[in-house]
Amino acid sequence: MAETNQLLINYYKKEEMKKVKKMMEEKLEVGEILKSVNMEWISKEEVLNILGEDYEPVIKESRVEHKHKNENENMINTFSVTPNTPMEIAKKYKKYFEEYKQNRKEICKDKNISNGTLQKYMRLNYLIPELQELVNNKRLGINPAEHISFLDEKNQFKIAEIIQNYNYEITDSIAQKIKRDFRKSQNVGENYILSKEKLESYKNEKSFKLIFTQEEIQKYFNGMPNKKIKEYIISILENTRDV
Repeated sequence: MAETNQLLINYYKKEEMKKVKKMMEEKLEVGEILKSVNMEWISKEEVLNILGEDYEPVIKESRVEHKHKNENENMINTFSVTPNTPMEIAKKYKKYFEEYKQNRKEICKDKNISNGTLQKYMRLNYLIPELQELVNNKRLGINPAEHISFLDEKNQFKIAEIIQNYNYEITDSIAQKIKRDFRKSQNVGENYILSKEKLESYKNEKSFKLIFTQEEIQKYFNGMPNKKIKEYIISILENTRDV
């Protein structure tokens, strides 16, 4: 009976030894091997003897490390794909605008974009093709392009020509001044004509801010819209100068 029991012990020990050798081939970590074997039939020392001092397992990543690795790989894959060009985004937003029956609030809520971003890209659709191409090629920024989109076709062509021929940079500040003067000309029925010289004058134009307290605004400009305060001050200065 004792002999039979010993035969069984030897059999199960050999089976555990085979298991250890198989896990060695798979380069599992020592701790993982020790957890996988049945210590009832084989001891820790016997497992370590089988592994030997030169055993080099493949270090497996933890779940957290594996998750982070996948996230990083996904980010790399995302960036390796050519990103949407500004005009592709602009056309996509225009499509949303049509699908949602011009309901900006619903678009921004469902698509998780701000109204300002929607407005900015929507305006790019009003640019002439030459300027749209310059936006895609990053020779014209999105912010200045939004302001320029309010110009008529003739002045847009002029801007495209100046950028292409002179490699001229239209900054956001210059674009705002262009839109400002274009609208002023429209309001008084004058013809606004853009030129390189006019752009240079915008670049050199000086400006400063006046800050009024709420008390001063109520005292001197009571009930007047903020946009009209500047016009009101300028009109007073011009009248004073004439006197």
